[in-house]
Amino acid sequence: MADGSLSHFKATLARKQERNQKRQARSDRKLKHNSSGSKTEFDFPELSESELKKVKTDIQAKMKLEKKKLLTKILIVMIILSSIFLYVIFKFS
Repeated sequence: MADGSLSHFKATLARKQERNQKRQARSDRKLKHNSSGSKTEFDFPELSESELKKVKTDIQAKMKLEKKKLLTKILIVMIILSSIFLYVIFKFS
């Protein structure tokens, strides 16, 4: 003899169908989004050699500046953490 009622079983089946429909809708959105058959085309202007070199040097300069900023931030964080660590060591020892 079954332990649950028929209405409980029907409610369980309905919840399961709702979950499956929700999951299917999510996967359909992903497939629709990822399966665009056309390739993206970019309309970049043609650059001469001198313009290309200038663009490259500008990008390299920006990257060096960003790297210096990052290293400075890391150094500041390390100094703060080490000072806190030393303070705790000398305070409680």
